[in-house]
Amino acid sequence: MKLLSSINEVPVLTKSNVHIKNEEGLLQKLNRIISQGHEKLQIVTDFDHTLTRHIKDDGTPVLTSFGMLSACPSVPQHYKDEDLRLSDIYKPIESNGFISVEEKTKHMVDWYVAGNSLLKGMTFPRNELIQVAEGLKDCFRSGVECLIDWSDSNEVPVLIFSAGLGDCVEAALKINKLLRSNVKIVANFLAMDESDEIVGMQGEIIHTLNKNETAIKNTEYYTMVRNRSNVILMGDNIGDAGMAEGMEHCDVVVKIGYLSRNVEENLQNYRDKFDIVLVNEHTMDVANTLVCLLQ
Repeated sequence: MKLLSSINEVPVLTKSNVHIKNEEGLLQKLNRIISQGHEKLQIVTDFDHTLTRHIKDDGTPVLTSFGMLSACPSVPQHYKDEDLRLSDIYKPIESNGFISVEEKTKHMVDWYVAGNSLLKGMTFPRNELIQVAEGLKDCFRSGVECLIDWSDSNEVPVLIFSAGLGDCVEAALKINKLLRSNVKIVANFLAMDESDEIVGMQGEIIHTLNKNETAIKNTEYYTMVRNRSNVILMGDNIGDAGMAEGMEHCDVVVKIGYLSRNVEENLQNYRDKFDIVLVNEHTMDVANTLVCLLQ
C-alpha cells in the first residue's frame, strides 16, 4: 500500500466544498491508517443526515428516524403535532453555531425527555414502519451501499451510532439490505410491554451531544473492535465528532463532518472538530476513496 506524500494526491479532498484545517495532521493520520491496513480499521458513523441525505433532489427534507415513526398512518395526530412543535423549538438550537455546547446540551436533554414522554402508552406500528422505510430507498447518500459492501467483504466492523430511534434505523437498513453481520447499531431503542405499547426507552437516552458518554464498552460492537485502533468517523452534528471517545484503545481517528445547515455560522466550529468538513455534499465519495487507499 502506497503512502501519501501530499493531500493533493487524493483529488476528492481538493474539491471546493471540502474544508481541511490541518492538511499535515490529516496526512499523517491517513498514512498511519494506510500503513496498518484494513485489519486495524473500523468505521463509526451517525445515521440521520449522515448515511441519509439532508434533502432530496427536489428540495424536500429527508425523514429522520424519529420522523419515520411520525410518518406511520396509525400514529395519533396529537403526537405528530406535538413532535413537530418540539422540533420547531429545538432543531434551530441544535444547528445554531453561536450557542455553547453546554447550553445546547441542556436543551437537547429537554427535547429528548419531552419527546420520549410523548411516546409512552402508544402502540408501535411495526408493519407501517416497514412501509415508511421503503420510502427511504432513494434517501441514502450515493455510495453508502459501496461503503457497506467494501466493509463487509473486508470484514471491517461498522458502528452506526445514532441519537435517533434505533427501531427505525434498523428497519431502514434492513429494507435497503445494509444491515450486514459486520454492522451494529447503538441508538435509542423502544421498550415495549407484552401488548406492544411503548413504556419508554431501553437504557440511557442518547442525544446528539452525549454520544461520547454512552457506554459502547457494554455492547457487542466493542468486543468486535478491541484490536482495531484506527477509525474513520462520520457525522453531521458537532457532537458526532466525539463518537469514538468511548473506546479508549482508539489510536487514529479521521473525522469527516457533513455540514448542510447554517453553513456560515457553523463552518469554523466544524473545522475545529472534524479533520474533513464536507459542505452540501450528497455522496460518500470521500469515505469510499479513503478506504480504497488501504487496498
